[in-house]
Amino acid sequence: MFSKRLTILGAAVVAAGVAAAPASAAPVVTQATGANAAAVQGAVDAYRNSLGANNGANPAAAAGRREINWDGVPDDRSGPSFMPEGQFRARGALFTTPGLGVQVSGDDDNDGGNPDADPDQVEFTNLNATYATAFAPFSPERLFAPVGSNVTEVEFVVPGSDTPAVSNGLGVVFTDVDQAGSTKIELLDADGASLGTFPVPAAGGDQAQSFLGIALDPGVRAASARITTGTAALGGPDVTQGGSADVVVMDDFIYGEPQPAPAKQADTAGPRVTLSGVAKKVDLKAFRKGLKVGVKTDEPATIDARLTARARNVELARRASATVLLAEKSLGLGSGDRQLRLKPARAALRGADRLTAQLRIVATDASGNRTTVARKIKAR
Repeated sequence: MFSKRLTILGAAVVAAGVAAAPASAAPVVTQATGANAAAVQGAVDAYRNSLGANNGANPAAAAGRREINWDGVPDDRSGPSFMPEGQFRARGALFTTPGLGVQVSGDDDNDGGNPDADPDQVEFTNLNATYATAFAPFSPERLFAPVGSNVTEVEFVVPGSDTPAVSNGLGVVFTDVDQAGSTKIELLDADGASLGTFPVPAAGGDQAQSFLGIALDPGVRAASARITTGTAALGGPDVTQGGSADVVVMDDFIYGEPQPAPAKQADTAGPRVTLSGVAKKVDLKAFRKGLKVGVKTDEPATIDARLTARARNVELARRASATVLLAEKSLGLGSGDRQLRLKPARAALRGADRLTAQLRIVATDASGNRTTVARKIKAR
């Protein structure tokens, strides 16, 4: 499990546990809550500084950080329209959702005294008029959220390219997190394995701000993130507006400069195989009824099992060869604990009063790597 160092900053801070995959890394978690943007500003700045200089929309760099505050998204790519997945490819991040699409909220018609063409529907009031009192931006004035789902998928790429990349951390500002545990960030490595699920502290109250930033240890990098915002997708009223769901949206994203993902090493190792239920000596009568074998592999694999014997007084052996196939069975691709039963053909054991059998298990993983395990079994 991760051990965790917690940086405490901001007006109100909630210490939260981290459910993480086994690893030696100790991520540094910076989090804060408060009634407004000023209350979490210190935590945001501390996290920014921990990642290094802001590289903006410049070409790929060897270090530093990237930031997205959504305010530069043009009107025709903002609510009620969906934002393209690659809108921020130049900054090394792609955004998708299992829902209908990701959306950036509209801006004010009279922003800065210069009217523009988009409707005056800030803070996702195009989806629900009550959101104007529920949400508030950290950096005015656009916000970001998935639509049709409360899950956002973030994939890192080398800035300005399609090349998969990894980052040393991600921080996000949220608004209106009312319920503890409703909102979280999960980081995943290049193989899709979880590096930990990190809960966002609840602030409570309309327009309150929450910040969560995760900085990974050297040698541990995230290729993607899965962000869950609240308990339901946008559309219905928030709990503070009389609804039943905690509805949450996001503002600034801050993440370590995406670096090219390390090349994956070819899989040349066969699966590890563990057998159970295989005794060295068994009663011949029980053997005739069938041999029950437990097979466990550490990765998905197909299983091919063969039971053969060299026997005395086996009629078939005298007519054919000294080695007799007693039974065989195959299992499709799978993992974990599996059971198979090998029942010798009755004709093969006709007349046998004792024998020495050999159980041979071949496990083959998805890459074609094989592991063979053999056991001798004496039946009397």
